Amino acid sequence: MKKIMALLCTVAMSVGLLAGCGSSSGDNQSVSGSDNTGNGGKVVMLACEPEVPAEKEAWEEVAADFEKETGIQVELRFQGTWSDIPQTLQQSKLAGDQIDIVRVGIGTISSTLGAAGGVKDLTDLASPLLDRYSDGMIDNCYIGGHLWALPYYDASSYMCLYNKTLFDEMGLQAPQTWDELVSVSKALSEKDGVMPIIFQGKDGWAWPMMYTETYNQTTGNKSVAAVQSFLEGESSFVSDASVQAFDLVKKFYDENVLTQASLDTDDEGMIATFAQGKAGMLFAGTWDYETLKDSCDFEIGAFQFPVMVDGSHSENGYGVGDYALAIPSFASDDNLENTMRFLEYITRQDNAQKILGTSTMIYEVLKGVSTESDDVTKFLNSQIAGNSSEYLDWLWPSEVNDALSTAIVSVISGEMSSQDAAQYVQDAYTKVCEEKDYTYAWWESWTQEQWDAVTPTKIPDLTQYMQ
Repeated sequence: MKKIMALLCTVAMSVGLLAGCGSSSGDNQSVSGSDNTGNGGKVVMLACEPEVPAEKEAWEEVAADFEKETGIQVELRFQGTWSDIPQTLQQSKLAGDQIDIVRVGIGTISSTLGAAGGVKDLTDLASPLLDRYSDGMIDNCYIGGHLWALPYYDASSYMCLYNKTLFDEMGLQAPQTWDELVSVSKALSEKDGVMPIIFQGKDGWAWPMMYTETYNQTTGNKSVAAVQSFLEGESSFVSDASVQAFDLVKKFYDENVLTQASLDTDDEGMIATFAQGKAGMLFAGTWDYETLKDSCDFEIGAFQFPVMVDGSHSENGYGVGDYALAIPSFASDDNLENTMRFLEYITRQDNAQKILGTSTMIYEVLKGVSTESDDVTKFLNSQIAGNSSEYLDWLWPSEVNDALSTAIVSVISGEMSSQDAAQYVQDAYTKVCEEKDYTYAWWESWTQEQWDAVTPTKIPDLTQYMQ
């Protein structure tokens, strides 16, 4: 989620360059002397530098094995950070460089690159590979009924953790409802040096995480449909559900579940506070779990976000496809045989395990591909994976997320009413639609020419290579 926020400036530059640049025939030329049918040739993948050095080594090992098996060379272009990828992709397009695969977040495709015609439609190309994914793990990569990327990383979700060692010492149980959370928070507050819960409130981008959890409940667990209705202009964000969700976030402060400390704490501070035993609970994203696990010298437990609305149930924000594999629209269709053979090869269970197993895998995205689990990851898989809703910031433009972040803090501080906060978000969306000609359901207004630019002219038969 936090990655979306930092992409705004970069993507703004990229969209203009991408628009109208797609080509199903492609500008790239294959390696000289190659017939691109799998008997030689070259595949180039663009991705940011892996955060874990072992992952880079694993990619290189698998790519070398692929070349030995097929005779197809793989060039791994690891450079920069995830936020650099959209701009680097455009620079490659303008320079006429060969890029056959790009590793990019599906949220970026959903909000910008997709509408700009920046990636190919994989619906037919990748269909033989879909059975390799665990149930529901491919869903986020469909937009408008078409598949635009293949997940190739861990899934993520919001999570509530607690100091189980401390809870056991105090005779406390993990809360499931709001009343139970308040009761536990009061008990923790009476212990010297311990606050009830810590959150990274200093990081503005993080506030929509908490809002998502309350909004999931105030919409009757229909948050995605409600947001889509808002984005399509069928309803206003100024609704009872939106206003109530602001009220519920504020309630965390009004009833001293969250304290001023959370407003002054960033991600690193949040992790340190919890690891030092200064907070009994924590609300964060699963991307923080590996650091937390290694930093805490006590047992960690997990629980679902408390039920705050009668008749609803806890439903956590969740997403798959943060580092997904897509094919640029300007990639040559003449090289699709080689490209799809490489995608088939790296989604085989043993090869995926080599690459993805280099870091902690909380969720099993590809069947059988995981790392050793503990009680927390077991809980997340059993309770969260099947009881979740898509990240809302993967649906709306980043300007809306900026406005929502500002509005939440203003509501908490008393500078803005919940009603005014909802109107503030609505106004921000109206502005981006008017000034940037933004359209949520971009796929519905595309011309045939735009569809042709992202539709492959060749569909290789992957089944002949699959094991």
